[in-house]
Amino acid sequence: MNLQTIFLYFLLFGFASCQQTIQSNSQNIPTKDSAVNNQNRQVAESPRIVKPLLDTSTYANPRTEETANQQRQQLVKLADEGLFEKLHLKLLKDLAENQKNYFESHTNLDLLAHTNGDIFGNKENDVAYVVYDKEKHQIEIILFDQQSKRFKTLYQDVHVSNLLQQSDCYYTNGTIDYSIAAELIYQEDYIRSSQSNYLIDDKAFSIDDISKNNNIDLKRGCLSKDSKNSMANTLCIPTSSVYANYQCLKYNKTKEIFEIYFSQEFAD
Repeated sequence: MNLQTIFLYFLLFGFASCQQTIQSNSQNIPTKDSAVNNQNRQVAESPRIVKPLLDTSTYANPRTEETANQQRQQLVKLADEGLFEKLHLKLLKDLAENQKNYFESHTNLDLLAHTNGDIFGNKENDVAYVVYDKEKHQIEIILFDQQSKRFKTLYQDVHVSNLLQQSDCYYTNGTIDYSIAAELIYQEDYIRSSQSNYLIDDKAFSIDDISKNNNIDLKRGCLSKDSKNSMANTLCIPTSSVYANYQCLKYNKTKEIFEIYFSQEFAD
């Protein structure tokens, strides 16, 4: 074998090795479509769970502690004058026996208003109460779940998620319990003279289908974009004795939370 033949042999061997390397690398380089498919598969296998943003009552929020304590002092003044106790005794006699027993055994609570309906979506006659807690010196919203026979305090035993928090149309100076208290304080003279309050009058505190409620203006109010379910069984709480202002929330059985999905803050 001469030198020229040997050189030609090595040249052909090198060319064949190079071709094999190129083919091997081309098989390992992912295409755009394969990369996208792989990414989609990873997303499908590991979906992100988005946790709802939960509200903290104005009374329990460290950032609003000073404001809450100022309101507590005003509520104590009304309570010391016996205004809440008179309302409590007036409303207590109308309750069912098992409901009456609860308040008689919880002497720290003064009943200020109540309404009934299917709050928890179980086709039961649940009850919602607005009360004054004489130990905590604050207004609370207590819900009676007829199916479980349990009393649950909003913001404490059952969570609240405000779907309107990021909306441009939503305005509020505090959580619902705090807003109710502010209006009751404003109504001091009326409560004293009438032994009633704006929650009781006109049955504004209600559980119903807000799409059929004449007090609700869905077009002018603030409606959550995430609200896709029926508007029946909505707990609507008025926050003003003068204007048709409401905060409306509904129980989400899947998430086991109440969601504020509609609000209106304007004059009649």
